[in-house]
Amino acid sequence: MPPKAVEQILDSCEQQIARFQQFNNTGLMEIRCYPNQGQYKVDCWCGNFQSFLIMPEDLAVWETNPLSRQRENLETVEQVLAKLDSALFETFRLQQGYATIVIRHRGHDSRYGFEFSPSIIHGIKRC
Repeated sequence: MPPKAVEQILDSCEQQIARFQQFNNTGLMEIRCYPNQGQYKVDCWCGNFQSFLIMPEDLAVWETNPLSRQRENLETVEQVLAKLDSALFETFRLQQGYATIVIRHRGHDSRYGFEFSPSIIHGIKRC
């Protein structure tokens, strides 16, 4: 079960995706994740901008399914949200906290696309 902050992110994304479906529209949502002053920040762009903070202590109670590395047909909002939950978990618990996630919806066949791109930062030193 995701922490409350992650539930807020998933609820917001679910509302955005529902708008794609409601208008049978093609849509794009971009999500960027990164560390920010001892916390983790998630910025979502989908026609508007929303920003969410996740506290490090929230990560300790987070349980979810591992992110599948196989190509999957995503046909429901629930499948997309489960994949997003797993990608956020991997970003903050297993990676360094940097990632870009892109969710696409095709209006003509109501299929979803999901792209997860974790970033690994090497050798950055403070000036």
